Amino acid sequence: MKLHFATMAPNPDRVRFFLQEKGVWDNIDKAEVSIMKGEHKQPGYRAISPMAQVPTLELDDGTGLTESRAICGYFEALYPEPNLMGVTPLEKALIEMWDRRVELTYFMQIAGWFRNSHPAMAELEKPQIPEWAAVCEARARKVAGFFDQRLGESAFVAGDRFTIADITLHVTLGFGRLVKFKPWEGHANLAAWRERMNARPGLK
Repeated sequence: MKLHFATMAPNPDRVRFFLQEKGVWDNIDKAEVSIMKGEHKQPGYRAISPMAQVPTLELDDGTGLTESRAICGYFEALYPEPNLMGVTPLEKALIEMWDRRVELTYFMQIAGWFRNSHPAMAELEKPQIPEWAAVCEARARKVAGFFDQRLGESAFVAGDRFTIADITLHVTLGFGRLVKFKPWEGHANLAAWRERMNARPGLK
C-alpha cells in the first residue's frame, strides 16, 4: 500500500500524526502530492481518488481510501496498539463523538475562514466569499471557548487519555495559525493542553 499525502495540509497532517503516534510512519510507503500545483486533480491521481482528495491510501488491489478518519481507522485495525480510537463500545463512541465535535464545529470553521479569506486560496476557492469567512471566524472563536472549558474538566479531549480527538484538535490549532488565530493566548486550559501536546514526539 502507498499513502499519498501533502505537506503542511491539515487532513494529511491528521493522518501523519496518527501514524507517528502509532510508531509506523517511517514504515509506510509514501508519495507526496502538491495541492498548490494541482497534482491532486490530475487524471492519474483521480483514478484512485475520484474527488481529488488528499490524503489517499492506495491499497495493493487498487482500492483508494480517502477521508482522513477512515484512513486512521484502517491503520487502527492494522496496528491496534497503542490504541487511539477506543477499546470498549462506550469508549469508542465517546472518542468518535469528541473527534467529530472537533472536526465539525471547529476544524470546518477554520477551513471556511481560511478558504474564503486567505490570498493563497484565491485560485483554489472560486469564488471566495468574505461574508462566509466572517461567519466561520465568529463560530471558530466561540467554539474555542467550548473546548477550553472542556479541557478544564478533562485532561484530554475525549477523556483521561490521549486519543485521535487530541490529534484532531492539535491539527486544528495549527491550521488556525494560517488565519492568525491563536486561541491558546486567551484560554488558559487550551494553552496548558497545547503545551503538553507540543511535547509529544509523535505530534512534531
